Amino acid sequence: MPQRIPQGRLIPPRSADPVYKRQSPASPVHLSSSLILRSGTNGAVSQAALKNPMGQDMELLEIKFELSGGQIGNFAGVFGGTIWCDLTLGSIKLTNGSIPVWGFGRAENLEAEIKIDAATNTTFCSYSWRLPRPLFIPAGAVLVPNFTHTGFVPDTINVRVGYSGRTVFTKPKKLYVPWVAKFVSKALNPIENAGVDRSSELDLVNPNPELFYLQRFVGRTQVISTISAFENEPQSFGSQRLLMRMTDSYGRPIVRSFTPFRSVFGALTRSWEMDNGAELDPEAYYLVELKKEADPNLEYQGATAQAFISMVGWREIEEKSL
Repeated sequence: MPQRIPQGRLIPPRSADPVYKRQSPASPVHLSSSLILRSGTNGAVSQAALKNPMGQDMELLEIKFELSGGQIGNFAGVFGGTIWCDLTLGSIKLTNGSIPVWGFGRAENLEAEIKIDAATNTTFCSYSWRLPRPLFIPAGAVLVPNFTHTGFVPDTINVRVGYSGRTVFTKPKKLYVPWVAKFVSKALNPIENAGVDRSSELDLVNPNPELFYLQRFVGRTQVISTISAFENEPQSFGSQRLLMRMTDSYGRPIVRSFTPFRSVFGALTRSWEMDNGAELDPEAYYLVELKKEADPNLEYQGATAQAFISMVGWREIEEKSL
Protein backbone atom coordinates (compact mmCIF):
# COMPACT_ATOMS: atom_id res chain seq x y z
CA MET A 1 0.00 0.00 0.00
CA PRO A 2 1.50 3.39 -0.97
CA GLN A 3 2.79 5.52 1.89
CA ARG A 4 0.63 8.43 2.87
CA ILE A 5 2.41 11.72 2.30
CA PRO A 6 2.03 13.99 5.35
CA GLN A 7 0.67 17.44 4.60
CA GLY A 8 3.42 19.91 3.75
CA ARG A 9 5.94 17.29 2.53
CA LEU A 10 6.97 17.08 -1.10
CA ILE A 11 5.98 13.95 -3.01
CA PRO A 12 9.20 12.09 -3.91
CA PRO A 13 10.06 11.52 -7.56
CA ARG A 14 8.52 8.40 -9.01
CA SER A 15 11.93 6.90 -9.77
CA ALA A 16 12.78 7.04 -6.06
CA ASP A 17 9.61 5.31 -4.91
CA PRO A 18 9.51 1.51 -5.40
CA VAL A 19 5.74 1.70 -5.86
CA TYR A 20 6.23 3.57 -9.15
CA LYS A 21 8.68 1.03 -10.55
CA ARG A 22 5.69 -1.04 -11.58
CA GLN A 23 4.11 -0.44 -14.97
CA SER A 24 1.67 2.46 -14.75
CA PRO A 25 -1.84 2.07 -16.10
CA ALA A 26 -2.77 3.64 -19.42
CA SER A 27 -3.38 7.36 -19.10
CA PRO A 28 -5.47 9.73 -21.22
CA VAL A 29 -3.80 12.20 -23.55
CA HIS A 30 -5.25 14.98 -25.70
CA LEU A 31 -3.25 16.75 -28.41
CA SER A 32 -4.23 19.82 -30.40
CA SER A 33 -2.88 22.10 -33.11
CA SER A 34 -4.22 24.78 -35.44
CA LEU A 35 -3.61 26.87 -38.54
CA ILE A 36 -5.26 29.65 -40.53
CA LEU A 37 -6.30 28.99 -44.12
CA ARG A 38 -7.21 31.56 -46.72
CA SER A 39 -9.60 30.61 -49.50
CA GLY A 40 -7.99 28.31 -52.05
CA THR A 41 -4.90 27.46 -49.97
CA ASN A 42 -3.68 24.37 -48.11
CA GLY A 43 -1.37 23.75 -45.17
CA ALA A 44 -0.33 21.49 -42.31
CA VAL A 45 -0.51 22.06 -38.57
CA SER A 46 2.51 21.66 -36.29
CA GLN A 47 3.50 18.00 -36.12
CA ALA A 48 5.33 18.53 -32.83
CA ALA A 49 2.06 19.55 -31.19
CA LEU A 50 0.45 16.24 -32.23
CA LYS A 51 3.22 13.99 -30.90
CA ASN A 52 2.63 12.20 -27.60
CA PRO A 53 4.61 14.33 -25.08
CA MET A 54 5.02 11.34 -22.77
CA GLY A 55 7.32 9.67 -25.29
CA GLN A 56 5.20 6.51 -25.21
CA ASP A 57 3.08 4.49 -27.61
CA MET A 58 -0.53 5.63 -27.78
CA GLU A 59 -3.90 4.64 -29.16
CA LEU A 60 -5.96 7.29 -30.90
CA LEU A 61 -9.69 7.08 -30.16
CA GLU A 62 -11.25 10.26 -31.54
CA ILE A 63 -10.41 13.13 -33.90
CA LYS A 64 -12.15 16.48 -33.43
CA PHE A 65 -12.30 19.34 -35.91
CA GLU A 66 -13.16 22.92 -34.99
CA LEU A 67 -13.57 25.50 -37.77
CA SER A 68 -14.12 29.15 -37.01
CA GLY A 69 -14.26 32.52 -38.70
CA GLY A 70 -15.59 36.01 -38.17
CA GLN A 71 -18.37 37.85 -39.96
CA ILE A 72 -19.31 34.89 -42.13
CA GLY A 73 -22.37 33.55 -40.36
CA ASN A 74 -24.24 33.35 -43.66
CA PHE A 75 -21.74 30.78 -44.92
CA ALA A 76 -21.12 28.83 -41.71
CA GLY A 77 -23.45 26.01 -42.67
CA VAL A 78 -20.95 24.58 -45.13
CA PHE A 79 -17.65 25.03 -43.25
CA GLY A 80 -17.46 21.23 -43.01
CA GLY A 81 -17.67 20.88 -46.77
CA THR A 82 -15.24 23.75 -47.39
CA ILE A 83 -12.29 22.41 -45.34
CA TRP A 84 -10.91 19.05 -46.47
CA CYS A 85 -8.31 16.89 -44.71
CA ASP A 86 -6.02 14.02 -45.67
CA LEU A 87 -4.39 11.84 -43.01
CA THR A 88 -1.15 9.84 -43.11
CA LEU A 89 0.74 7.84 -40.50
CA GLY A 90 4.28 7.34 -41.73
CA SER A 91 3.90 5.68 -45.13
CA ILE A 92 0.31 4.58 -44.42
CA LYS A 93 -2.54 6.56 -45.92
CA LEU A 94 -5.78 6.75 -43.97
CA THR A 95 -7.74 8.65 -46.63
CA ASN A 96 -8.34 8.37 -50.35
CA GLY A 97 -7.09 11.91 -51.00
CA SER A 98 -8.61 14.78 -49.05
CA ILE A 99 -11.94 14.26 -47.27
CA PRO A 100 -14.41 17.03 -46.28
CA VAL A 101 -14.17 17.16 -42.50
CA TRP A 102 -17.93 16.69 -42.11
CA GLY A 103 -17.57 13.35 -43.91
CA PHE A 104 -15.60 11.46 -41.23
CA GLY A 105 -18.19 11.03 -38.50
CA ARG A 106 -21.92 10.98 -37.98
CA ALA A 107 -23.69 14.14 -36.88
CA GLU A 108 -24.51 13.56 -33.24
CA ASN A 109 -26.13 16.93 -32.63
CA LEU A 110 -26.83 19.08 -35.68
CA GLU A 111 -27.98 21.94 -33.48
CA ALA A 112 -24.57 22.05 -31.76
CA GLU A 113 -22.47 21.79 -34.92
CA ILE A 114 -22.73 25.52 -35.60
CA LYS A 115 -22.55 28.18 -32.88
CA ILE A 116 -22.11 31.95 -33.16
CA ASP A 117 -20.30 33.94 -30.47
CA ALA A 118 -22.09 37.28 -30.65
CA ALA A 119 -19.47 38.99 -28.47
CA THR A 120 -16.68 38.35 -30.98
CA ASN A 121 -18.88 37.90 -34.06
CA THR A 122 -17.23 34.54 -34.65
CA THR A 123 -18.85 31.38 -35.96
CA PHE A 124 -17.65 28.00 -34.65
CA CYS A 125 -18.36 24.68 -36.35
CA SER A 126 -17.49 21.38 -34.63
CA TYR A 127 -17.26 17.87 -36.09
CA SER A 128 -16.13 14.66 -34.42
CA TRP A 129 -14.93 11.27 -35.65
CA ARG A 130 -14.86 8.42 -33.17
CA LEU A 131 -12.58 5.90 -34.84
CA PRO A 132 -14.08 2.50 -35.67
CA ARG A 133 -11.09 0.83 -33.94
CA PRO A 134 -8.32 2.43 -31.83
CA LEU A 135 -5.38 3.47 -34.02
CA PHE A 136 -1.99 2.46 -32.59
CA ILE A 137 0.63 5.20 -32.93
CA PRO A 138 4.22 4.29 -31.94
CA ALA A 139 6.24 6.57 -29.69
CA GLY A 140 7.66 9.45 -31.69
CA ALA A 141 5.28 8.95 -34.63
CA VAL A 142 2.59 11.44 -35.66
CA LEU A 143 -0.70 11.09 -37.49
CA VAL A 144 -0.24 14.00 -39.90
CA PRO A 145 -3.30 15.99 -41.07
CA ASN A 146 -3.02 18.22 -44.13
CA PHE A 147 -5.85 20.68 -44.74
CA THR A 148 -7.23 22.31 -47.87
CA HIS A 149 -9.55 25.32 -48.10
CA THR A 150 -11.55 24.53 -51.22
CA GLY A 151 -12.91 28.04 -51.67
CA PHE A 152 -16.60 27.18 -51.36
CA VAL A 153 -16.60 29.89 -48.69
CA PRO A 154 -14.62 32.98 -49.73
CA ASP A 155 -13.34 33.96 -46.28
CA THR A 156 -10.40 32.87 -44.15
CA ILE A 157 -11.14 29.97 -41.79
CA ASN A 158 -9.31 29.03 -38.59
CA VAL A 159 -8.79 25.27 -38.37
CA ARG A 160 -8.09 23.36 -35.16
CA VAL A 161 -7.67 19.60 -34.91
CA GLY A 162 -7.73 17.62 -31.67
CA TYR A 163 -6.62 14.03 -30.98
CA SER A 164 -8.05 12.20 -27.97
CA GLY A 165 -6.36 8.97 -26.98
CA ARG A 166 -4.49 7.03 -24.32
CA THR A 167 -0.96 5.82 -23.71
CA VAL A 168 -0.44 2.05 -24.00
CA PHE A 169 2.32 -0.36 -23.04
CA THR A 170 1.60 -3.37 -25.25
CA LYS A 171 2.27 -3.36 -28.97
CA PRO A 172 -0.48 -5.02 -31.01
CA LYS A 173 0.26 -7.83 -33.46
CA LYS A 174 -2.12 -6.26 -35.95
CA LEU A 175 -2.96 -2.63 -36.60
CA TYR A 176 -6.50 -1.44 -37.13
CA VAL A 177 -6.08 1.33 -39.70
CA PRO A 178 -9.02 3.60 -40.59
CA TRP A 179 -9.82 4.16 -44.25
CA VAL A 180 -12.07 6.92 -45.63
CA ALA A 181 -13.02 7.58 -49.27
CA LYS A 182 -15.40 10.12 -50.78
CA PHE A 183 -17.52 11.10 -53.74
CA VAL A 184 -18.40 14.77 -54.25
CA SER A 185 -20.84 15.49 -57.03
CA LYS A 186 -20.50 18.21 -59.62
CA ALA A 187 -22.30 21.49 -58.98
CA LEU A 188 -25.99 21.14 -59.80
CA ASN A 189 -28.61 23.81 -60.25
CA PRO A 190 -30.89 23.08 -57.27
CA ILE A 191 -33.95 24.81 -58.63
CA GLU A 192 -34.91 25.04 -62.29
CA ASN A 193 -33.25 22.15 -64.07
CA ALA A 194 -33.08 18.42 -63.66
CA GLY A 195 -29.57 16.96 -63.55
CA VAL A 196 -27.59 13.75 -63.12
CA ASP A 197 -24.16 12.74 -61.89
CA ARG A 198 -22.40 9.51 -60.96
CA SER A 199 -19.31 8.41 -59.09
CA SER A 200 -16.43 6.49 -60.64
CA GLU A 201 -14.54 3.34 -59.68
CA LEU A 202 -11.86 5.58 -58.11
CA ASP A 203 -14.13 7.35 -55.61
CA LEU A 204 -15.79 5.06 -53.02
CA VAL A 205 -13.07 2.45 -53.40
CA ASN A 206 -10.94 0.10 -51.31
CA PRO A 207 -7.61 0.24 -53.19
CA ASN A 208 -5.77 -1.61 -50.43
CA PRO A 209 -4.79 -5.30 -50.45
CA GLU A 210 -6.72 -5.94 -47.24
CA LEU A 211 -10.42 -6.47 -46.61
CA PHE A 212 -12.25 -3.25 -45.72
CA TYR A 213 -14.76 -3.24 -42.85
CA LEU A 214 -17.45 -0.59 -43.30
CA GLN A 215 -18.39 1.50 -40.27
CA ARG A 216 -20.76 3.93 -42.02
CA PHE A 217 -21.67 5.97 -45.05
CA VAL A 218 -22.01 9.71 -44.51
CA GLY A 219 -24.20 11.85 -46.78
CA ARG A 220 -24.18 15.65 -46.77
CA THR A 221 -25.48 18.34 -49.13
CA GLN A 222 -24.68 22.00 -49.58
CA VAL A 223 -26.49 24.79 -51.40
CA ILE A 224 -24.51 27.96 -52.12
CA SER A 225 -25.80 31.28 -53.45
CA THR A 226 -23.99 34.58 -53.87
CA ILE A 227 -25.04 35.77 -50.40
CA SER A 228 -25.31 32.63 -48.28
CA ALA A 229 -24.64 28.91 -48.03
CA PHE A 230 -26.39 26.19 -46.07
CA GLU A 231 -26.77 22.44 -45.72
CA ASN A 232 -30.31 22.11 -44.41
CA GLU A 233 -32.18 24.26 -46.93
CA PRO A 234 -34.06 24.18 -49.15
CA GLN A 235 -35.42 21.22 -47.21
CA SER A 236 -36.96 19.75 -50.34
CA PHE A 237 -33.56 19.38 -52.03
CA GLY A 238 -32.25 16.44 -49.98
CA SER A 239 -35.62 15.10 -48.88
CA GLN A 240 -37.48 15.15 -52.20
CA ARG A 241 -35.57 16.53 -55.19
CA LEU A 242 -32.20 14.75 -54.90
CA LEU A 243 -32.50 11.00 -55.55
CA MET A 244 -29.80 8.31 -55.53
CA ARG A 245 -29.20 4.65 -56.10
CA MET A 246 -26.10 2.55 -55.44
CA THR A 247 -24.50 -0.67 -56.65
CA ASP A 248 -21.29 -2.44 -55.73
CA SER A 249 -18.52 -3.51 -58.09
CA TYR A 250 -20.22 -6.90 -58.56
CA GLY A 251 -23.39 -5.19 -59.80
CA ARG A 252 -25.41 -5.99 -56.70
CA PRO A 253 -28.10 -3.40 -55.84
CA ILE A 254 -27.16 -1.66 -52.57
CA VAL A 255 -29.84 1.03 -52.99
CA ARG A 256 -32.02 -0.67 -55.60
CA SER A 257 -34.14 2.16 -57.01
CA PHE A 258 -33.84 5.94 -56.96
CA THR A 259 -34.45 6.94 -53.34
CA PRO A 260 -34.47 10.39 -51.67
CA PHE A 261 -30.95 11.25 -50.53
CA ARG A 262 -32.00 12.15 -47.01
CA SER A 263 -33.88 8.87 -46.66
CA VAL A 264 -30.64 6.93 -47.23
CA PHE A 265 -28.52 9.15 -44.98
CA GLY A 266 -30.59 9.99 -41.91
CA ALA A 267 -31.87 13.53 -41.49
CA LEU A 268 -30.58 13.73 -37.90
CA THR A 269 -27.28 11.85 -38.16
CA ARG A 270 -26.38 12.37 -41.85
CA SER A 271 -25.22 8.76 -41.76
CA TRP A 272 -26.02 5.18 -42.67
CA GLU A 273 -24.54 3.12 -39.86
CA MET A 274 -23.08 -0.35 -40.51
CA ASP A 275 -21.63 -1.09 -37.07
CA ASN A 276 -18.49 -2.47 -38.74
CA GLY A 277 -20.56 -5.37 -40.03
CA ALA A 278 -20.24 -4.90 -43.82
CA GLU A 279 -17.18 -5.80 -45.88
CA LEU A 280 -15.63 -4.63 -49.15
CA ASP A 281 -13.07 -6.73 -50.99
CA PRO A 282 -9.64 -5.40 -52.00
CA GLU A 283 -9.90 -3.18 -55.09
CA ALA A 284 -13.71 -3.27 -54.89
CA TYR A 285 -15.88 -0.17 -54.89
CA TYR A 286 -19.38 1.27 -54.71
CA LEU A 287 -21.00 3.26 -57.52
CA VAL A 288 -23.48 6.04 -56.81
CA GLU A 289 -25.85 7.55 -59.35
CA LEU A 290 -27.57 10.84 -58.54
CA LYS A 291 -30.68 12.30 -60.13
CA LYS A 292 -31.89 15.78 -59.30
CA GLU A 293 -35.43 16.76 -60.11
CA ALA A 294 -36.46 20.32 -60.96
CA ASP A 295 -37.71 22.42 -58.05
CA PRO A 296 -40.01 25.42 -58.56
CA ASN A 297 -38.78 27.20 -55.40
CA LEU A 298 -37.59 30.47 -56.95
CA GLU A 299 -36.15 31.79 -53.68
CA TYR A 300 -32.86 30.01 -54.41
CA GLN A 301 -32.68 30.77 -58.11
CA GLY A 302 -29.09 30.97 -59.37
CA ALA A 303 -27.65 28.86 -56.54
CA THR A 304 -25.58 25.69 -56.95
CA ALA A 305 -25.91 22.46 -55.00
CA GLN A 306 -23.62 19.49 -54.36
CA ALA A 307 -23.84 16.11 -52.69
CA PHE A 308 -21.08 14.67 -50.49
CA ILE A 309 -20.89 10.92 -49.80
CA SER A 310 -18.10 9.24 -47.86
CA MET A 311 -17.50 5.67 -46.71
CA VAL A 312 -15.75 5.20 -43.39
CA GLY A 313 -14.25 2.04 -41.94
CA TRP A 314 -11.03 0.21 -41.23
CA ARG A 315 -8.64 -2.54 -42.32
CA GLU A 316 -6.10 -4.76 -40.59
CA ILE A 317 -2.39 -4.67 -41.39
CA GLU A 318 0.69 -6.17 -39.79
CA GLU A 319 2.30 -4.15 -36.98
CA LYS A 320 5.67 -4.24 -38.78
CA SER A 321 4.16 -2.07 -41.52
CA LEU A 322 4.79 1.02 -39.38
